[in-house]
Amino acid sequence: MLSIYSALMQKRVVLSAILLFVFILFLPSVRYGLVHDDMGQISLNPRLTAWSYVPGYFTSDVWAHLPANYHGYYRPLFLVWLRLSYAILGKPGDIWHLPSILAHVAVTLCVFLLLLQLVKDFKGAALGAALFAIHPIQTETVAWISASGEMLLTIFLSLSVYFYVARKKPISWASLVFATLAMFTKETGIVAPLLILAFEWIQTRFRDAAVNAIPYFASALFYLALRANALGTLATAANSNLSLSAMLPTWPIVLAEYALHLAWPVHLSPSYDIPTGSALWPFLLLIVVVAALVWIIRKSSKFIQFGFAWFAITLAPTLISHYVDPIDYVHDRYLYLPSVGLALMAAVWFARLRFTVLRSVAASIVGFALCCGTHQALPVWKDNISLFTRAVETAPDNPDMIIGLAASYMKAHREAEAYPLFQKLVDRYPDWPLANDLMARYYQQIGNSDQAEYYFSISSRLSGTALQ
Repeated sequence: MLSIYSALMQKRVVLSAILLFVFILFLPSVRYGLVHDDMGQISLNPRLTAWSYVPGYFTSDVWAHLPANYHGYYRPLFLVWLRLSYAILGKPGDIWHLPSILAHVAVTLCVFLLLLQLVKDFKGAALGAALFAIHPIQTETVAWISASGEMLLTIFLSLSVYFYVARKKPISWASLVFATLAMFTKETGIVAPLLILAFEWIQTRFRDAAVNAIPYFASALFYLALRANALGTLATAANSNLSLSAMLPTWPIVLAEYALHLAWPVHLSPSYDIPTGSALWPFLLLIVVVAALVWIIRKSSKFIQFGFAWFAITLAPTLISHYVDPIDYVHDRYLYLPSVGLALMAAVWFARLRFTVLRSVAASIVGFALCCGTHQALPVWKDNISLFTRAVETAPDNPDMIIGLAASYMKAHREAEAYPLFQKLVDRYPDWPLANDLMARYYQQIGNSDQAEYYFSISSRLSGTALQ
């Protein structure tokens, strides 16, 4: 009995050490400022200032406070999370990064519990969860307050599957509740029924799996009904007319980019310059590769299969670039939730692996390298100048990133560095009212009223033409 208690205590100490290390690894971000969408989504959001606004979260778009930014995003529980942060921490500031760090620690714990429930091996679950937590690909989600919804989503879906696997009765109400919470946190939560279906289908027949997934599909219909009532539509606001025929050739490029970021997470950025594909052969090659992977893992452990299914199911919604910015549709935060599937596959492998001295040294080196990568990736998110400088390096043709960097320079009164960026916009988009308006504001700030009036007149003329 004493030896069992001692072993249990050792496991708790190891798990606590992992969670503490993850907290310390990301702790530097607590000194960072608000960046990118944090300003519009949080700082300028009066709906976060009082509890009386909460019912409205469930009947409106997440950007309802800024109607011009409407995207058709229905994320009421994400807004509740931000409201809690406001109630506890006060006005948005650097300290708002602390809840994000704690949320990442909580995700790590939930991932560990899920892996342990599945693989039944403490070593495998602990190493799999640690790999998930320290990977540099998670930096964007943890360091950017506006991306904290990804962590809430991952907590809810991980617990949903955890309670489903651990259930004693045909229906786990806890699992169903967490699945529903995931849907009301972010649109990707709609995959909850598919995760349950995939897990059960791997274990048994499709018919039985479909029956077990019925309550989750019913919950999804409930969510969709409330979403349609709130927004008047089931879809998000399309930012382009990118057709399915244009999206399909782009998927291989996107997936190759994601694979590169996972395998070699260096020089990570909030934005990447990924071209839209045109050739059909890469898509056909992708089908062959996916079919080969399915063929390879079909005789693998059921949990390897489920890990692969988790990765594919949770990543799939992000590939629908028709409803994402057509020039900015690859983001590292989109890999946060899918990484749980990779962690599960790693946990199965770790559970089987016998750690010799050489293997332990190799694992330590890999872990150390990942921690160094995360440590180096974090400062990119410390302020807007650092963030948009990196973004312009990796996506030099993205006008949103150029504007972001130029505006940051202007706010810091570094007008000389902002000018080439504004000039680049005007040269590239001479008929864009915004480009001319921004150039006018540049001249206005440096005191050149003649040039400011000139570009304001162009912007006004173009805007009037656009409205006709």
